[in-house]
Amino acid sequence: MGKILVCMGLYAVILLGCVPPVRGEVPGRIVSLAPSLTREVYDLLEQDRLVGVTSFCPAEARKDCEVVGTLTLLNVEKICALKPDLVLASTDSNRESAVEKLTSLGIRVEVFQGCESFACMCSEFVRLGALLGREREAKEMVEDIRRQVNELREKASRGPAYRVFWQMGISPLVAAGDNTFTGELIRTAGCRNIFGQLPAKYPRINLENVLTEDPEVIFLVSDMEGVREHHALWSRFGRVSAVRQGRVYPLSADLVCQPTPAMFLKALRAVMAHLFPEQP
Repeated sequence: MGKILVCMGLYAVILLGCVPPVRGEVPGRIVSLAPSLTREVYDLLEQDRLVGVTSFCPAEARKDCEVVGTLTLLNVEKICALKPDLVLASTDSNRESAVEKLTSLGIRVEVFQGCESFACMCSEFVRLGALLGREREAKEMVEDIRRQVNELREKASRGPAYRVFWQMGISPLVAAGDNTFTGELIRTAGCRNIFGQLPAKYPRINLENVLTEDPEVIFLVSDMEGVREHHALWSRFGRVSAVRQGRVYPLSADLVCQPTPAMFLKALRAVMAHLFPEQP
């Protein structure tokens, strides 16, 4: 039976045109299946190696590369036709079954952690840099980003510790827990997540929960079409401190939902610009 499976795998490799990669070589043709990994390839200035991405990857990548499907529905034949030396996948974006399918066809797949901490983002970015022959550059970038994050953390420590509600969805109403990179953003900005004590990463809540906690700042994570609907919701609750003080701020999902070192820094700057506009 084992021999049959091996033969079937080899037949699939030949039929689909997949060529087993040569280990140890720096990959020349890359397919990225996760938006965060695609962005990191661009951060490393190695985007010319990208030949395939998913429909959720950044717009510039979709314009320059072949789209090989969505995060959960991949076109394996199209990926094989691109003859990648390396496929990049992520535990928070791609199904394990899809990774196993690609691996069974002789394709080299490297799976990265779906990071929920800044430390994880940094270590996985350096790992990607090493795979692309850019480890030194990746380490230098991480060192510079860490320095800037620490400077912002120090500035935040001199400001008030606002009670923050981080709203991820409206129907249902979804918050961000503390054990997420969103939670780390809030902590790094010197503030308190009003739903940080809940065990779920992204718990569903109700309006009464928010009214009871009375947040001083509300961040609305949404695409542009959803911002008006979110604002309309809170405009009815003038007794909430954040609404009364005009501290309800929209944030682009693309800005604050990409777990990479560079995007963490960019998101932190955006958050602090709203929290402490008086600081340079």
